[in-house]
Amino acid sequence: MAAAKQMTLQDRILQIDHIQARRFSKLAGDAVDIATEGIIRHLRACVRMEVNPDASAVREIIDDALNGRRVFAETSNDLLAA
Repeated sequence: MAAAKQMTLQDRILQIDHIQARRFSKLAGDAVDIATEGIIRHLRACVRMEVNPDASAVREIIDDALNGRRVFAETSNDLLAA
């Protein structure tokens, strides 16, 4: 079995939508951390559900990150602690 080639998050976003990739590349500070967390969670959910990532979801995650809002405030660890 051939090993899968590693891809950066920036490259993966570029495959989804070039405009959102450009917006993501301009993020800095907390906004980039919030967006990274949200986009990775979105990509994992898409893999689990066997659907293609949605450019509008990525756009919303980046918009929320710019406003300092975490789209996905809960983690699996939070659910286990409850």
